[in-house]
Amino acid sequence: MSTTITVNWKPDELIRAVSSLTPPELNEFVLRFDEWQMARLASADAQAAQIAESYRLPAPERLRVAELLDKNREEGLTKNEETELDTYIRAMDQRLERVAEQFLAVARHQPSRQARSAK
Repeated sequence: MSTTITVNWKPDELIRAVSSLTPPELNEFVLRFDEWQMARLASADAQAAQIAESYRLPAPERLRVAELLDKNREEGLTKNEETELDTYIRAMDQRLERVAEQFLAVARHQPSRQARSAK
């Protein structure tokens, strides 16, 4: 169950609160903040946000990658975990290549920002 609370915190207060999160809570916070940020981008530039979204792994896989990276920093990974992480990294690399190609295609077919603002 999720609860929404409205709080008027200053940036320093928010940073202190986030700093007190456990590693799993911090991972979840980062993922949810990232999703919120992507939603904001979507309203600003739907096409770019759609392309960027295609790069991202699904949320459960992103969370698993974060867990594996944390474990690797703290205590190291088993061979199976290394293989699992490598699989995720390869998938992200492939997605990044597709995103770069899509951004290049969009850039080729859109007038530059300078040309649009000069009108």
